[in-house]
Formats: sequence, structure tokens, C-alpha cells
Amino acid sequence: MRTIRLLCALVLATSACSAPTGAADCTPGFTCTTVHVPVDRQRPDGPSLDLAVIAADNVDAPRGVLLLLTGGPGQPGVPLLPSLKRNVHPDVLREYRLVMLDQRGTGSNGINCPSLQETVGGSDFLTPPPAAVDECAQRIGAGLGYYGTPDTVDDIEQLRQSLKVDRLTLDGTSYGSFTAAQYGLKYPSHVQSLVLDSVVPHKGFDPMGVDLMAATGPVLKAACRQDPTCTTDPVADLAWLVQHGVSGTDLMETLSVASLNSVNPTLKGIPATLHAARTSDDTGLKQLLQQTSSRGLEYSTLSAGLHMATLCSDLRFPWSGKPDRETALNDAVRRLNAKHLYPYDVVTARSQLMIQGCLRWPAARVSTYPAAQELLPRTLILHGSNDLFCPLDWSRWEQEHSRDAKLVVIPGSGHSVQRDPRGQEAVRAFLLD
Repeated sequence: MRTIRLLCALVLATSACSAPTGAADCTPGFTCTTVHVPVDRQRPDGPSLDLAVIAADNVDAPRGVLLLLTGGPGQPGVPLLPSLKRNVHPDVLREYRLVMLDQRGTGSNGINCPSLQETVGGSDFLTPPPAAVDECAQRIGAGLGYYGTPDTVDDIEQLRQSLKVDRLTLDGTSYGSFTAAQYGLKYPSHVQSLVLDSVVPHKGFDPMGVDLMAATGPVLKAACRQDPTCTTDPVADLAWLVQHGVSGTDLMETLSVASLNSVNPTLKGIPATLHAARTSDDTGLKQLLQQTSSRGLEYSTLSAGLHMATLCSDLRFPWSGKPDRETALNDAVRRLNAKHLYPYDVVTARSQLMIQGCLRWPAARVSTYPAAQELLPRTLILHGSNDLFCPLDWSRWEQEHSRDAKLVVIPGSGHSVQRDPRGQEAVRAFLLD
């Protein structure tokens, strides 16, 4: 992945949403502004943040505002406009006013923890060095509890008010789908419709990654069946590698990144690489582990510090509400069923970034969510059959807990389905219906 150049100048805001200052530095056809938000909404006169916003100039678009929400957590919005705009069908761009936001803690003015950034980058899986976690928490300081998803949801509501529209259409990918759903749960009357791509379920998920580990086998087997050159059992090969000293978290990282629609969603060649590493030659696996990773991403592309701060606030851990974190974690690990982790193992579960990072993260404000458990807005759910970041069962759960949701599964597609023309067409048909 490449570092993404910031295309829109950040301008100082003196009101809820600033005037279109610096328009000459903005993407043609768009206006760059900021929205000024309090860090803590219980202290509106306290510390504040200026979040960059970019909005298409078709203010009178007939179908209103389409807000694209990026993933991570930790990805910005504004600098990703040129690439994500290509994933939106031209008919949709004509009918909707496209808007993107740098969520709090992201972008060039976001949270920068150099040691954590260098060692884990944008990973969900790589085990973080303890010193890097400690340094990051100290760098963020007293405000580290104000980067949860509910804070971002209220920032989006403030953005809606500043745009002077009654309802938004939200399109979120990966973590962005979680943010979009949380907004839909809290502010259903202000949502026109939702597009949830590569879903993170609004109930949350197990930070040990049990769902993800269990989903790996079926995805690898299906990918093998689609490849005439695949004559091995990639799941058995992967399990053997984990059992013989190859880091399970490194393998989860590499396979998940490979499943991105921008990388290798068919997973072509990966079964052969796993088999070669098991039987004779691990050169290809070493290259794959090195080249297919989000380690080292710059913070302006995906902030590792914001990633940690949000996850540690949002998720529920084995030690949540208990005085002794290590004992609570040990108890939870002992209860794990190894069959449910295959082809990975208990060591992989315990070594996950979210477990080892948040185990050390200082106790802070915990995210609280709306009482509603069912999504009310009209919703399209997209999922790629080869997604190794988010298991398909998460999208199925989301559909079951939505009043009016359609699930479209794209065979052979991976994570971030709207990069796939079939996904783009499904969104076009839904949004223009």
C-alpha cells in the first residue's frame, strides 16, 4: 500500500462548519471545509478538534447527501476521495452529493504513535510490542477515551446539521459499516438508507478473532476449488505451519491483506505457497509475509494509535469490569475450544493485536451504544465470499438484525466489495431504486 498524499487543505474553523476557504487547493468539483467538534461533548467549551470535510459542489443533488465512511478504524476520508470516488457509479454521483470526513484522530493532523506505527501499521492481527503500546497511550494522554465510535457518530450528526440536510445516506466499508450502523441505530430518523460493505456487526465481535480463524478454512478450500492448479489441502498446510513455529498472527495478517479486492481476492497462488513452505521451500512464504502486510503504513494513511484507542474503547474484553486483567484473560483462554480455532491455535488467539494491545491500554472511558438492537433504515449489505478480514457470518447476522436489509454476496470477491464492478452495480441499483 502506498502513502496517500493529502489532497485537501485543512482550514481553521470558527463555527460548526467553516466557509469554503482554500477551495483552490481542493479537488475540482468539491469544496473543502472543516467541522469543529468538542473532544468531550459533556464539555462543549473544552478542548476541540477540526475535522476535515470534502463535499461535492452539486448541493442540490436530487437524492441528497451520500456520506462515504472509511475503515480501520484509523483511515481518513478526505485524502481517499480520488480512489474511493472511482468505486461509485457515475449515475450515483449525479444523483447524490458525495461527502467524506476525516474522522477524529485520522489524517495528517491525527494521532501519530511512531513506534506502534512502524511495528504494526494498520494491522488487526500483528502482536504489538508492549513498549510501543505504552508509548502510544502516553502520547495520546488524558483524551484517549474520546476516540470511540459513539464519539464519531455524534461528529457525523454535527456534520449533518452543518450540511443543513434532514437525512443522510451512509455508505460504510469494513469498520465504516460499523460506524454507519451505529449512526443508524442512534439517529434512525436522519437516515435515508444504509450501504454496509464487508460488515463488522453492530453487536461487536470477539477480539480474540475466533470467528475469523474459524472462517479461514472454508474460504481457503473454496479458493482452492476455483483454481485448477490447486491440488493440495491448503487448510492442513496452514495448520501444519502454525504448529511448526510460523506466527499465526503473521499468517492471519498476510491472508487477510491478500483478500483485499485491491490485492488478490481470488487468493490465487497462496495454496501452492503454503504447501511449498510445508514440504520443501519457504522462500515464497517469506516473501508473501513480507510483501502482503499493512505493517509500516504511515499514520496519515491509517493511524495505528487511533486504531488502538478506538478498539480499546469499543470492544468488550475478557477482563472488562474485572480487577485483574491477566487472570481474566487466562481464564478465557482456558475456555477456548481448539477445534473452533483450526487451522490456527490458542497462541494465535491470545497474541491478537486487540488482546495484547488493549490488555496494556490504560483503563479509560468505555463506549456506550444505543439500546436499539435492530436496524430500521432500508439497508444493502455487501460481502465478498473470499473476505478474510470479516467472515460472511457477520453479514448474515447483520441482515437478521435489520428490519429491511438485502444481502448480496459476490462470489470470488474479497474485502471492500465496492472495488469490484459487481459490487458497484449492486450499490447503483439499490441507491437509484
